[in-house]
Amino acid sequence: MSVLLHIAKQAINIGNQRFSFPEVTIENGELVGLIGQSGSGKSILLRQLAGLMETTTTLQFHGERQSFIFGRGGLFQHQTVRENLSLPTLFTKLSISKYDIDDILTKWNLHNIQHHFPPQLNPQATKVVQIARSILLQPDIVFIEKPLAGLSIHQAEHFIRWVEQHTQAGRSVVYSEENRRTFRTLSPRLIDLGGGHDNLRTVMHR
Repeated sequence: MSVLLHIAKQAINIGNQRFSFPEVTIENGELVGLIGQSGSGKSILLRQLAGLMETTTTLQFHGERQSFIFGRGGLFQHQTVRENLSLPTLFTKLSISKYDIDDILTKWNLHNIQHHFPPQLNPQATKVVQIARSILLQPDIVFIEKPLAGLSIHQAEHFIRWVEQHTQAGRSVVYSEENRRTFRTLSPRLIDLGGGHDNLRTVMHR
């Protein structure tokens, strides 16, 4: 394996709260979970790793493409579901054909809502569209907030299979979650942020 992403340990103040985060190194092909109780800063650290929030130290990313699956929202509001799925072609050199989009719409049972706009979707459909878009993007690394929350059993099983295939192909997944049992069958490496802002440790889940 080779290093895909790295950030040194850091302390950051957000409002009147102070968070101390450990050094994080993500290698190609890794599945890594940021876990901890509410208020531990796992969502903040996840967004920092994705470059969506400022850091107090240098973030090094050695890949080409990344995607973020938000716990809520995450879609362009004035674009239909189908248009949202094709948007990666506007920001990358990746070619996504009409047939690629038709295939992912079928696999994730999204055909009936492909011309709907995000405000017309329920939270479950919104998340599934984000998942479908990430699959089309083929990112070097995907960041996920509460990966299985809101998904049906069938959708969760389908998503877990994709995560396994994604990491086996040498790409990486980093997620934030309170439940350490998420993806347990895939043996993720867990970075436990504990229950307080300074209670930090790294553990292996086996």
